[in-house]
Amino acid sequence: MQEIQTYFLSAVLGCSVQIISLLMGIQIFSKGIFSKLYLIILFLILLISGLLLLYYVQYYSLVFTMCVLIFAIRYKKGTWLLSLSLPFVCLIYLVAVDSFINSSALMLFHSTVEENISNPKIYLFIYISWLIVTYLFYKVSAKIIFNEKIREIATKNKVMLLITLIITMLIVYLHIYLESTYQFANEIVFSNAILFLIYFLSIAMIFMLILKTSERQAEAESQALKKRQLEEYVASMEKLYSEMNTFRHDYINILASLNGYIEKGDETLLQAYFEDTILPLYINRETGGSGE
Repeated sequence: MQEIQTYFLSAVLGCSVQIISLLMGIQIFSKGIFSKLYLIILFLILLISGLLLLYYVQYYSLVFTMCVLIFAIRYKKGTWLLSLSLPFVCLIYLVAVDSFINSSALMLFHSTVEENISNPKIYLFIYISWLIVTYLFYKVSAKIIFNEKIREIATKNKVMLLITLIITMLIVYLHIYLESTYQFANEIVFSNAILFLIYFLSIAMIFMLILKTSERQAEAESQALKKRQLEEYVASMEKLYSEMNTFRHDYINILASLNGYIEKGDETLLQAYFEDTILPLYINRETGGSGE
């Protein structure tokens, strides 16, 4: 009886920690899409349904959990892209932290997964560590994701990110299937943790390459823009210089004509020249070239 109570308590705590981890990630990445009351209701629904489904269909209960979270985010006016991707991203984080914590616990306590679950002190340590590591993981990731450069890169590479997410989800479900099939044997837990680590490091390296490439591309675009602006500036200065030369030439001609008429003392020609040449220029300047 004591053993059954211990396993039941471990299952309740395990489900609670997983649900809290998922909701915590959604709240951080969506910048607080759910209210506190909504979070409590959602937690209770997922916990009760999760425990019942876990008993009958085991880890396939995650499918139901993901569907509930998708529609919960959509109900709160989240976009379909956000509603579909965010729960799965948080699940990936959840499985990654689970692999890290369980592997660390196996090495630290020199035990098996079954022994850890049956020992309240050990599984309490595991679950508390799990929540702390998951929270830190989310906060660090949120700072990276909300960076302006990263958001620009994500916008330009939506298709590649979607493909990466789908591949990662397949690996996550394969990871869960293998561990449950082999009854969480230590060798499987360790090998899955190593494979998961290699996969995440590979993604990180690819992402860094994309980041560097995008930075170089942005720098090249910036240089091209500066060059184009400089060319436009030079062209405008050349046009202005040409107009100034034309004005200077016309101005000299006007002065020369005026000087000739003044020397001749011909007031009639001077008056006519003024009305035909100088006065239209003055009127044009005053009216802004409208000719009114």
